[in-house]
Amino acid sequence: MGGIFMDFHVRLENLVEEKNVTQKQLSMELHIASTTLSGYINNHREPDFSTLIRMARYFDVSTDYLLGLSDEKKPVPSSLNSAEGTLIHIYRSLIPERQELLIEQAKFYQWVTSKNPTDNK
Repeated sequence: MGGIFMDFHVRLENLVEEKNVTQKQLSMELHIASTTLSGYINNHREPDFSTLIRMARYFDVSTDYLLGLSDEKKPVPSSLNSAEGTLIHIYRSLIPERQELLIEQAKFYQWVTSKNPTDNK
């Protein structure tokens, strides 16, 4: 094996561990045989496009991430400017509790600056 799927089995194994799902549970969710999933994880098989897409949706990552073509689990939409993209990258890198704290801090900052409109310029 090799080519563009070089990192696929590693990424898949890591996502399975992160999601704390068994191979049997995942194979049922993806509608594939558990031996097929095991082949993907052990780098003996490669998924077809429809299975790859189902995996990406299940794990909420891009297919590029699964294939090792990107280190971003979910790409930032191209319609965002650089600062907006940076904020999204920071947010996504945080654990859920820190994400909630960041949102609360942003809301507080928004409230404070709305009280003093000259600070918004």
